[in-house]
Amino acid sequence: MATLKVNNLTKNFGKTQVLKQINLEVSDGEFIVLLGPSGCGKSTLLNIIAGLESVDEGEIMIDEYVVNRVEPKDRNIAMVFQSYALYPAMTVRDNVIFGLKQRKVSKEHIEKSLNHFSKMLQIDQLLDRKPAQLSGGQRQRVAMGRALVREPQIFLFDEPLSNLDAKLRVEMRHEINKLHEKLGTTMIYVTHDQVEAMSLATRIAVMNEGIIQQIGTPQEIYDKPNSVFVADFIGSPAINLIHGTFSTDQSSPCFIPEQQKENVKINLNDYSFNSEPKEGQKIIFGFRPEHISLRDASLKSQLPVDLKPTLIELTGYEKEVSFEFYGNEITGRLPRHMDTELGSPISLSLDLSEISIFDCESTLRI
Repeated sequence: MATLKVNNLTKNFGKTQVLKQINLEVSDGEFIVLLGPSGCGKSTLLNIIAGLESVDEGEIMIDEYVVNRVEPKDRNIAMVFQSYALYPAMTVRDNVIFGLKQRKVSKEHIEKSLNHFSKMLQIDQLLDRKPAQLSGGQRQRVAMGRALVREPQIFLFDEPLSNLDAKLRVEMRHEINKLHEKLGTTMIYVTHDQVEAMSLATRIAVMNEGIIQQIGTPQEIYDKPNSVFVADFIGSPAINLIHGTFSTDQSSPCFIPEQQKENVKINLNDYSFNSEPKEGQKIIFGFRPEHISLRDASLKSQLPVDLKPTLIELTGYEKEVSFEFYGNEITGRLPRHMDTELGSPISLSLDLSEISIFDCESTLRI
């Protein structure tokens, strides 16, 4: 097991700056997920950590040792690729132990590692097959087995589940989670799938345009996103974002929606501002779909609203309902058994203790 530090890392491809002053610290045994849209630089960062890409500026440190010029094979890192990268002419057995043979490990150790990890990954019955005879999930298990037998200090995963169907992705996600619990090894995992990130990570690093936008636990990222990008990228359905103005009403902070037919002011007394906005400042009022619910007298801070459904989508365990809210379309999550009809008003409330406020200009949390 090992710690990893990325200090002021910059990477350019020609004139394009792909990574911009990246700083990241990974503790021993942590499961860090690099999350972001395609082209944000997350796979490039993983390849640099693995030694597959060079560094233009900055340092990669493993256990306080700078490894910028260390060859990939000498970094004691194992990588699981999106495409599995198995040798098609070799059996599963030979694929799994290939790295150990190259390192001239003893036959006894090779056999012991093979037996141990093939049983752990449930591929012990597949050892004599070739990759073409395996399903996608089985191939991914073999790729993981090849990484595991090396017993590296750090595991790197580059979107390992993206080629699998939805059901198999869930199963493999559980396997990776259990694997981390058993081994306690430092893991760095790249994905654009927020569900994978939320369910696997001890901490998430959200990336966009070569910059780490926010690092935190899954709950911190979800509950207190530090920018509109993070708020909008995390969560499905997406967060509701309403543009408007900050004002004070009898010394109480409030939000005035931009599009409205009447003089509506939403009280912000229970919101903890990082910095007090100025009178008339343009702000964005954000709230998650699950924070719209049936009226609940026990809620200390709520905004009662009567909303008419404009679209109703049943997902099985709940309904995702669209409403018109002061000139904006918003989404709420309601119980599946609740009676809802298009155009018929429903008495609901918005939990004001769960909102997020962002500055319109900087798009940062305030």
